[in-house]
Amino acid sequence: MSNISSEKKHALIVSNEPRILAEMKQELMGHFEVSIAASGASALAVLEMNDIAAVIIYIPENREKAFSMYVRIFEFVKKKIVPIIFLAEKGNDKDENVAFMMGAVDYSTRRPGALKALISRINLRISASEYEKRLTGGEESSPPVPAAPQTILKDKAILVVDDLELNRYIICDMLSEIEGLILECAADGKEAVDKFAEEPKRYSLILMDVQMSGMDGLDATRAIRALNCENARDIPIIAATAGVGEDEIELCLEAGMNGYLEKPIAYDKLFAVISEHCL
Repeated sequence: MSNISSEKKHALIVSNEPRILAEMKQELMGHFEVSIAASGASALAVLEMNDIAAVIIYIPENREKAFSMYVRIFEFVKKKIVPIIFLAEKGNDKDENVAFMMGAVDYSTRRPGALKALISRINLRISASEYEKRLTGGEESSPPVPAAPQTILKDKAILVVDDLELNRYIICDMLSEIEGLILECAADGKEAVDKFAEEPKRYSLILMDVQMSGMDGLDATRAIRALNCENARDIPIIAATAGVGEDEIELCLEAGMNGYLEKPIAYDKLFAVISEHCL
């Protein structure tokens, strides 16, 4: 199952280490159109010549060089609303704080075997930035953007699954602003599986809490994917989770989920993700 659209987004990888550039380009080129840059100046040139959807800056142990490369392109990416993702060789709290203070939208440690999680994080940040561009109107020179969520989601049905009534209420309250969107709820994983099995063509997306009593979100997702009915393998299932470590994200993807939202769920990210994934 993939949450990548047929039209590849363009990602820029920035690092002063040729080995890292080669490895990361090889890893990501099946999922994104990839450009690489070994300095702040070359990164800026790539940004000016291409429609870049995300910038991934690799932070080696000599982190000062990575942060200095970011400074060279900061004004450009801020103006264009291009998400910056820092990927560290050896992450630490101090560097993470510096990254976010500088305007990064994501910071994680590069770990073997966590490629799916990285791809999911990149796509999520791209989705959020694209929705922000829709809200602001974007740059005058920017290409046309997809229709607003009110158009994309009109007459679509979303199943909100959470074992806490307050969480269901908050999510539905946020989504209620979209005219024509149909909202239904399930109080646990088993109820979600039963609702979907009864009407497998009804729902365009399932927002699934991961940690629930009884049948949790991972087991519910596996059960839905295993159903012998139309739409069971195609229905987008988005994880809603307070734990966004790479291990948990990997578990969500392996269970058959298409993406994730971090709790507490941010208003703009919720709209961006459901707009991207709704059938």
